[in-house]
Parts: sequence; structure tokens; C-alpha cells
Amino acid sequence: MLALIEIGLGVTWVLLLVIAYSVFVLYRHFGQLYVSSAVGRAEQGPDVGSAFLSISRSDVHGRNVTLPSTKSTVVLFADVDCDLCSELREQYASVFGPYPSSVDLVVFCAGAEKDVKAWASRIPEYVRVIWDQKKSAAARCKVNALPFAVAVGKNGRVNARSVINGEEGLRWAADEAAITAITLSEKVTQAGEREVSRA
Repeated sequence: MLALIEIGLGVTWVLLLVIAYSVFVLYRHFGQLYVSSAVGRAEQGPDVGSAFLSISRSDVHGRNVTLPSTKSTVVLFADVDCDLCSELREQYASVFGPYPSSVDLVVFCAGAEKDVKAWASRIPEYVRVIWDQKKSAAARCKVNALPFAVAVGKNGRVNARSVINGEEGLRWAADEAAITAITLSEKVTQAGEREVSRA
């Protein structure tokens, strides 16, 4: 009789663990569906017109990087395991080469520190690459999908934000960051949402 009770308790615990695991898997699956949906992508990143959160870190070369800076900046979130992020890395020079005196590019890259340093070794010196340990900067800026760009104006306010998919997206982000003053007006972002931005 005691053996039957022990077997029953063991089976109950196994069933509870299976149910808990199933709930976790379903939660993660539907969370990923939401993040990759149009609504999920549109809600990512800091609000357009809001002040960009202050961040001060050292890049992979030991240089101090403080955001927001007094220059227009494109803040790009990437990951060493993201194939598209690596493809975009090859286009930094062609896109930001014309802008080095007016628009900075700061990349928060997630992954193992040594992998981020290796990933950054193929990037021009004027691009600041910061190891985003445990994706803390991405989480702080409400970014889940990569690569994601935030265009920050000289005034430290977010001019635009979006998931980007190629060189055209990088150029768009650089142009948006270069805008010196955004007046109160409605604009439609690449995600198709209406946002109000201000200087």
C-alpha cells in the first residue's frame, strides 16, 4: 500500500513537471510570435520624441562612450549570432563614411565578449562597438528584434526607431539621426505606426 502511494506521488510530480515545462514552451512560443508581429515590432524601442536614456560604457577598444552625445547618433542593437547583423556590419563604412563628422554610429552587440571583439575587428575605427553583456542595454531600451536602429538627434531625443533589414535601413537611420530639429508633426515610420516627434 505504501509503495502504491509513493508511486502515485512520483507520477504526480512527473506530470506536474511536464505541465510546467509545457506552459513554459507555450509562453515562449507565443511571446516570440508577438515580438515578431507587426504590433510587437512597432512597440519596440524608446518612444519617438522621448529623451534617449543615458548610458555610459567602454567600447571594445577601451574608449568611453556616453549616450546621448552632443552629436547625432545611430544606436544599433546587434548580436554576433544574427546573420543579418553580420551582413549589415559589412555596410557600415559605405553608409556612415560620408557622415563621420556629423553622425556617430554606436553598436551594442550581444554575445560572448571575445566573440564581440572578433565581430568588431572588421569595423572601421570610428564605429563604437560596445559589448552588450546579457543584452542589458537592449532590454533597457525595450529592444527584442535584431538588428534594431534608434536614431538620436543632437538634442538627445529619439528621432526614429525601427527594425532594419539592409543597407537602405542603415541609410534611413543615418538620415533620421542627421535631422537637426524635428518639429511637432505626425510622421509614419517604417513600421507603419503614427508617432509624434518633437525637437
